[in-house]
Amino acid sequence: MKKVILSLAVFSTLLFSCTDDDSAVVIEQPVVVEAPDTYTFTREGETTVSFGGQTARLEMAASLMGQLNSENVLASDLLTMFNDGTGFGDSTLDDSGKKLGNKTAAYGDESVVEDIRGFITEYADNVSTSFSTDADVGVAGSHTGAGGRTVRINAKGMELNQVFAKSLIGALVMDQVAYGYLSETKIGDAVENVTLEDGKNYTKMEHHFDEGFGYVYGQESDITAAASPDGSGVLFAKYLKKVNSSEEPGIATEIYDAFKKGRAAIVANDSELRAAQAEIVKTKMSRVILHKAAYYLRGAAGAKAAKDVDYADYFHGLSEGYGFVLSLQFTYDANGVSYFSHTEVNTMLTTLEAGNGFWDRSPEELNNMAAQIEAKL
Repeated sequence: MKKVILSLAVFSTLLFSCTDDDSAVVIEQPVVVEAPDTYTFTREGETTVSFGGQTARLEMAASLMGQLNSENVLASDLLTMFNDGTGFGDSTLDDSGKKLGNKTAAYGDESVVEDIRGFITEYADNVSTSFSTDADVGVAGSHTGAGGRTVRINAKGMELNQVFAKSLIGALVMDQVAYGYLSETKIGDAVENVTLEDGKNYTKMEHHFDEGFGYVYGQESDITAAASPDGSGVLFAKYLKKVNSSEEPGIATEIYDAFKKGRAAIVANDSELRAAQAEIVKTKMSRVILHKAAYYLRGAAGAKAAKDVDYADYFHGLSEGYGFVLSLQFTYDANGVSYFSHTEVNTMLTTLEAGNGFWDRSPEELNNMAAQIEAKL
């Protein structure tokens, strides 16, 4: 990582001499925090930024997503990867000491992580063993659409690798950033920001903020260009790039700039600025999830309404939509709460799975759900 020194512009103290007497009025001008061009912070020539654990978890998620499209896998093996952070066949992950399971929905409803474990188990037990079966209503198997896409789906038409990954965008990334590392508990005034952590070149508060940053940008190939993210990996950064290119141009720059300025505020001990930038990050990130939940629901509605339905595209898109809908409960609005409660989200998910699941959904149902989400934007 390229290193630059954090720049703080400080206006000089001004002295004014009064004409009536010899006293002087001293006016202290405030420190103005200037964020660096890139998310690069140093102390005595060495970086103070570290988010290796977040990169490891993002890579674990990508690896598991791949396994959820593989034939004849064992639930026990996949759950070991998710719960224990081992079994990936990659020493950088297996020996990292990091896990997905204990960080998923850590600040949300505990039932969510069990649901995600359920997606993993169902795929292994019912889908990975049925690749040679033609998928049908109530029958897990494979389906190839007119456009050439092949999906491996459960009996309700759910492509579980897509459901898994999109669910983690909220349950892992958004939850850890909004309700974990950028929360008052982790970066509030009570958190240590003077003494360095043992053997490290950062304070506790600096590191917490960096860990939040890492969940967004931990797989970027060039962090100096993160204002225009390359969308590496399978979680948030991928969809930040998509939203930045379509629904909300400029949002990637807003999020990156807020991360930079918030971190600079921590170095400058400017608590008001730090808190303001954290709020920008959390609310802007939430808009990405809102946008994509509505986008995939409307896309699936359009696919289902077509004269000749390409069911592979329909199942694929609605599976993405399902995961983004699950993620809505981890969003963060201007009042510091999610745009949709756990109960509200469960109502939407129950609607999507009702009866024969995706096979039964109508364009009207999907468009109505999308409109409900778009009303929050």
